[in-house]
Amino acid sequence: MNLQLSRLSSEQNQHLQASLSRLHRVAQHARANHVRLLVDAEYTSINPALSLLVAALAVRWNSPEEGGPWVWNTYQAYLKGTHRRLERDAEAAHRAGLAFGVKLVRGAYLDKERAVTQLQGKEDCTQPDYEATSQRGTQEITGEGDSSEEPVPTEQSYNSCLELMLRCVSNHGPPCRLMVASHNEESVRQATKRMWELGIPLDGPVCFGQLLGMCDHVSLALGQAGYMVYKSIPYGCLEEVIPYLIRRAQENRGVLQGARREQALLSQELWRRLLGRRT
Repeated sequence: MNLQLSRLSSEQNQHLQASLSRLHRVAQHARANHVRLLVDAEYTSINPALSLLVAALAVRWNSPEEGGPWVWNTYQAYLKGTHRRLERDAEAAHRAGLAFGVKLVRGAYLDKERAVTQLQGKEDCTQPDYEATSQRGTQEITGEGDSSEEPVPTEQSYNSCLELMLRCVSNHGPPCRLMVASHNEESVRQATKRMWELGIPLDGPVCFGQLLGMCDHVSLALGQAGYMVYKSIPYGCLEEVIPYLIRRAQENRGVLQGARREQALLSQELWRRLLGRRT
């Protein structure tokens, strides 16, 4: 398909066409090898274009007949509009009869996003703090001409997005799949609790993801309990990998506390094995 956009130059249109062709081949190869294609989110300045490309790939590869979803998008809970966007995209996929794949993360560009919006004099699109991203908040509103009160999310937080997606997964209709990509133990605990309450099978449409070497005790406990767990392994030169890991640490502010707890658990297990005691 020879796509030409009037706002782009001839050279830019050529680059766009080449990119679309490459993305199609990547998705085609992933499908042929039964590998899910999870597209990461980036800065808000380029996320709309990324989401448009993912949507185009989803239309082609996420039909239930294909065994989809094969193409998943990533949603950042630290952005204020994420909950509404998830609602909109899930509804659009449902209306189109498409399988819907979501990787839910907290987000790793909070500090830079704030600096850019302040520099440009724009409204801050991020949650006010880490707690707002991690906790669920609601406010009561009254619709015009309606005296009923309906709770709606005021902070498009990780837990409210998680609740929305777990309900989508449990509903009948086109398949909906979710990766709970979090190092936060409370979020993981909330996800497993709601999965049990909603009757979602452990080895079914919901999986968990953490970095290799980060919160491994959580991953191990999930795996031993029968949940699907994936460990992410970043690779590349130091100039690329180190900033990525630093962003993960910023994204998960409690990671140092988790590391201390994991060290204590490892020490406890080492003593148990050395002394042959059961604790």
